[in-house]
Amino acid sequence: MTGGVTMRRRPAASGALIAHLRSVTRPAHDRLEGGLGLLDELGVDAYRAVLSRLYGFWKGWQPQVAALLNDEPLTKPRRRLHLLAADLTALGVSEEGLAALPPCPLTSLRSGAEALGSLYVMEGSSLGGRIIRRNVERCLKDIGLASCSYFNGYGDETGAMWRSFLARLEEVPAVDMEDVGRGATATFDRLGIWLSLGDLAISSASCP
Repeated sequence: MTGGVTMRRRPAASGALIAHLRSVTRPAHDRLEGGLGLLDELGVDAYRAVLSRLYGFWKGWQPQVAALLNDEPLTKPRRRLHLLAADLTALGVSEEGLAALPPCPLTSLRSGAEALGSLYVMEGSSLGGRIIRRNVERCLKDIGLASCSYFNGYGDETGAMWRSFLARLEEVPAVDMEDVGRGATATFDRLGIWLSLGDLAISSASCP
């Protein structure tokens, strides 16, 4: 407070934060995109393994980001852990198998600004997921159709959800720009490491 007037933090210049995020995350984005193999010829076992890793990531990431942001209107409609659970169930993973998948710890996120950068990464994945979905359905036919709700993003609302999130980024104060970028790059790095750790063991009791 100064002289009884609340001092508001000035938002970043229009488009500046988004341009910054694209710049700082581009190398990690390219590495991750090329390493998953989801746009190649794909078998059920490989697909299940990737979804299992993604499930573990969301299992740790989703509650942490929600707590840091403390903004239910923003985070609640963007929860997608249940979509991965449905897809893995369609691939034969039992409730016990899902419960046994370990969560990925995201200890590097420290603030709401960093959590917003992290959310930028996961929201962006909903756009590319539509391309992955088409390849999964092509390769796995009926099994792919039944197990691709995660990569369908928000369905017909995917574009609108992305635009509304970009509008939220435009409100971020300029002073928080570096923190948002730090959260985004940390998330890409952590996700890349998590997905590269190898196939998670799913017991024979978990799958038919």
